[in-house]
Formats: sequence, structure tokens, C-alpha cells
Amino acid sequence: MPRFAGLAVLFGDADIDLRTAEIGGGTVTITALILFGNADFYVPRSVDVDLGGFTIFGHRREHGDDGDPAPQAPLVRIRVYSLFGTSDVWRIPPGMSGTYRELIRSIRKRGQLDPG
Repeated sequence: MPRFAGLAVLFGDADIDLRTAEIGGGTVTITALILFGNADFYVPRSVDVDLGGFTIFGHRREHGDDGDPAPQAPLVRIRVYSLFGTSDVWRIPPGMSGTYRELIRSIRKRGQLDPG
């Protein structure tokens, strides 16, 4: 995966799945611009995540158990700049697979996410 990546969501949805990404250099920065849309980021629990940016009329949330990343764990910096949009980071435990809907349901069953 490149050290820097970007995406723009305009009136739509994006699912960014980083569960099998190879992060060279130990750090990746993803910048997301969202206008009237949604971006979901799926990351393995073993990765350290730094979520930042700003959101106006929306939300920016993290779900799931962040575990205890190793000191040498890769760092994924996610910068979200959103107007009337939402962004969610989903921390996926090892070995969990399925559709995005199935992953979210599994995290809810484990008690790592409020139902809703």
C-alpha cells in the first residue's frame, strides 16, 4: 500500500478494506473528503489507528476492541474532512470474515458495539 492515499465521496458510500493490506514503512496516511456521503474503514485489530480531521453535521466513530497493538505495529492515520457525512473505523478481530454486514453483526454479538 502507498504511504499516502486519498479518496473523495460525493453523495455516496465507500468501503475501504485494509484487513489484508501490506503496509510498507510502518505508516500509512489516508485522507478522505466526504460531502453528503459515508466512508467505512475496516482495519485489523493488530494495527494502530489514529483517526482525526473534522466533521460538520455528521459523525466520526471507531468501533470494536482496539486490542493491544505490538510496539512495532503498523500505524494507519485516517484524516476525514466531512460536511454532512459520516465515517466509521471498524476494528476487525483476527480470523473474522464475511460481508461487511456480517462483520458488523459479529462485532455487535461480541459486545464490542452498541446495538443500533
